[in-house]
Amino acid sequence: MLKTLPPTLRDKKRYLVFEIIYEDELSESEIINIIRNATINYYGVWGTSKSNPWLVYYDFPYGILRCRHTEVDYVRSALIFVKEYKNKPINIVVLGVSGTVRKAKIKFLGITPKRLYMKRLKESKSKNNSKNN
Repeated sequence: MLKTLPPTLRDKKRYLVFEIIYEDELSESEIINIIRNATINYYGVWGTSKSNPWLVYYDFPYGILRCRHTEVDYVRSALIFVKEYKNKPINIVVLGVSGTVRKAKIKFLGITPKRLYMKRLKESKSKNNSKNN
């Protein structure tokens, strides 16, 4: 049986909050492909696996991307170099970096703690209603 790593041995993470400037609305899978291709093109497969980028939150045009704390600058620069998608200009602007998803949402996206709580409450109620039906 595998044991979980203690917090002191786990990778430290940072959360990049970004805004996408693009003509059309993009789906979550398209954003994941754009980010993956950007990091692979500029830092290779090894650099991408080392930075471990992961899309945590996405609500067009904003998103939150998780990566290792030592690789924030690499991921940030890879996003800056994305200039075109499907022959249309695209720009990904990094609004800031945070240590937690909650603080990233509050500080850069303007989502208040009360709104976060209400959203979680609605989601839990809808899950309970779907289980009962």
